[in-house]
Amino acid sequence: MKLMPNVKLCIDCKRCERICPNNGIFVVEGIPIKCMHCEDAPCMNACPENALIRLNGKVVVDKKKCVGCGLCIEACPFGAIRMDYSSGKISKCNGCAKKDVELCKLVCPTGALDYSEKTVENKQKELVSKLKKIYSYI
Repeated sequence: MKLMPNVKLCIDCKRCERICPNNGIFVVEGIPIKCMHCEDAPCMNACPENALIRLNGKVVVDKKKCVGCGLCIEACPFGAIRMDYSSGKISKCNGCAKKDVELCKLVCPTGALDYSEKTVENKQKELVSKLKKIYSYI
């Protein structure tokens, strides 16, 4: 099951951001942006180096293979992949693939990170589209 942010419950406290060891989740306008670990992941299909792999059902980055081309960033419909300029590699949520529960879910005081909310996908896509339009003018 996918961990889905419930935007109705998010209070923008950013605890999920602070706990994430990969800086893989961030909150924008009360919408937690994180990897949805898509079944047919566009980011995996876009990566020419096969640096995005599945581990325990989660899409994770193989940092040894990542060349920092950014094609996965463009392919992600949720805006959940960022460039880590200090390493020249991408950074994204790995779904705490080696843990039983995602850390962001554990620290959320309102239960906004759940395994059931579906409307976030559309809201997240709308926000990402809006941000891409804004930043394309800069």
